Amino acid sequence: MIGITAYLMMTAAAVSGCDCRSGGWDKVVENTEELVVYKQPFKVPRDPLGSKYPDACVRIGFQIDVNGRPMDVRIDGSSGNRSMDVAARETLTKYRFEVPSNEAATEFALVFVYPSSESP
Repeated sequence: MIGITAYLMMTAAAVSGCDCRSGGWDKVVENTEELVVYKQPFKVPRDPLGSKYPDACVRIGFQIDVNGRPMDVRIDGSSGNRSMDVAARETLTKYRFEVPSNEAATEFALVFVYPSSESP
């Protein structure tokens, strides 16, 4: 079963033409979303020139340590905008996860969509 947040993110990604879940990442992202116990809102800093950023997504890959913190955080699918990529990476470092009981699950990823469906 997929949560409302994941559904909204997938819907926003589909509308914006985002392909961060393609290439077999859909199931990895869905499994990772089920482990989230605390998340931080995704906020992208304003463009210093006042321009509007295009709709985009960022896929962040990572590992989960024994305390449920993300480690080895990396950008696996860039938005093409450095500000969005850095904001997504920094946001993920504040997330907390259930420690997976399954030793086989070593690949984790989340997708951050801009504009975020959770932004006010």
